[in-house]
Amino acid sequence: MRWLLVALSAPALVGLLFVANGLWPSWRTPQVGRSAYPPRSGPIRTIKAMAYNIAKCFVHQGGLSFRSEQEVTGCLDRIAAVVAREKPDLVFLSEINFQCSPCPVNQVQYLARKTRMHAHAFGENYSWGLPFYRIRSGNALLSQLPLTPVETQQLAGDAPFYHPLGNRRILWVEVAINNEKLLVGSLRNDSFDIDNNLVQVRQILRRIGKRPALLGGDFNAPAGSPPMQALSASGRFTGKLDGPPTFPTDKPDRCIDFILAPRAWRLLEHRVLKEDVSDHLPVVSTFALP
Repeated sequence: MRWLLVALSAPALVGLLFVANGLWPSWRTPQVGRSAYPPRSGPIRTIKAMAYNIAKCFVHQGGLSFRSEQEVTGCLDRIAAVVAREKPDLVFLSEINFQCSPCPVNQVQYLARKTRMHAHAFGENYSWGLPFYRIRSGNALLSQLPLTPVETQQLAGDAPFYHPLGNRRILWVEVAINNEKLLVGSLRNDSFDIDNNLVQVRQILRRIGKRPALLGGDFNAPAGSPPMQALSASGRFTGKLDGPPTFPTDKPDRCIDFILAPRAWRLLEHRVLKEDVSDHLPVVSTFALP
């Protein structure tokens, strides 16, 4: 009878742990780390930023199949080489894993270490699995400047925890620039419903309020679409809203990855890099500060 009770209770316990892991509210607080590398010093006159959706290094191959650690770290090494070559102050990363038990590589920490960044932050979009065996994925920021966590904000259209791929959140941090704190958001907006994407953009604008803010990531909205029109019409940003296409990598035909800086900044240069590590091309923008 005892063995029967154990056999019957084990699935219930697993189910309870699965639900608890998916609904646990710890995602609201970004996870931040700092390295031994010092932050950028001296007066800052320009900021160089990169936005890159890395597609989790295609770690999930379908079903129960995952890439090996060697394959994933090889992909991350190629991304790190791009970052090292460009030497950005800030790197906005979309679709990146902080934890993946079937292939245990913390992609955020690995890239932060490889690129010798001063600090990094991660905002969880979803946690799928059990507390001791799960996949946690979301948005991240690598920074050569000091940063402090603010929050991970839930955006409209959130999917149930057991169907997480449609869930969208934005990572908010504050970055110290010339003794002032700038609000910075790393995002990946709705890729399925452009109307909901617009709702998410309006949420982001309300969250920013009247503060200067820097946004970067995969907006999943092409130039001229209602979400990008709303961001432009707000009058709060400067940046390249009609740049070269960034997706898909093999035959890019639309620009959906952007970096938007505070209105008072001046865009000096914007480039789309021809790199085939992900299904998105990375974008790099350099701004002059007022």
